[in-house]
Amino acid sequence: HGEKCLLLAFEESRDQLVRNATGWGFDFEKMEGDGMLKVICDYPDLSGLEDWLVTIQRIINEFGPRRVALDSLSALENVGTLKAFREFVIGLTSFIKHKEITGMFTATTGSLMGGDSITESNISTLTDSIILLRYVEMFGEMKRGLTVLKMRGSAHDKAIREFTIGRGGMQMGRPFRNVTGIIGGAPMHVSPADVERVWSQYDKAVDRRRTETISGA
Repeated sequence: HGEKCLLLAFEESRDQLVRNATGWGFDFEKMEGDGMLKVICDYPDLSGLEDWLVTIQRIINEFGPRRVALDSLSALENVGTLKAFREFVIGLTSFIKHKEITGMFTATTGSLMGGDSITESNISTLTDSIILLRYVEMFGEMKRGLTVLKMRGSAHDKAIREFTIGRGGMQMGRPFRNVTGIIGGAPMHVSPADVERVWSQYDKAVDRRRTETISGA
């Protein structure tokens, strides 16, 4: 959209990033040449978290991006203590909000299918939106799932949807149906009959509670 972007990558090399982006139809080198993109790749443990915060703030002030992506918080989490990490995230989010910059931070989970995440470190309270990505096993095939866990001050789609990545970028698909346990990392297929039975029991419970309330009144 004609806006300058800053990408801070702590888990992949520049060559790998450029190669992956090319596979998705994005020419990072051209974007950098046009002055619309700046890519910073480095090892997270080369500096402390306080030094990284100062460095990132300096780069933002010099380059003037409207969007900042950091990949990933998980790599920086291991650089210092949990307290120092939280202070780093607070400092960075406060800085980019003050600059009216859109920020996107990624964080990885401890296992392929899900499980513990960085949001359990209370980092989720500092963000306006949280998008969760999951691998979902469907009949012997691995698929990618996406859901919006949080979007502050806005209504949003609650469905867990399949997505694919191709040369045109990310493509959103249909919601996963008759599958439960995706968020917890243990998806389980449920037959349509089981779904109907659960909803029937729910409706009966609601009707029973409504009747008890009226009788009590």
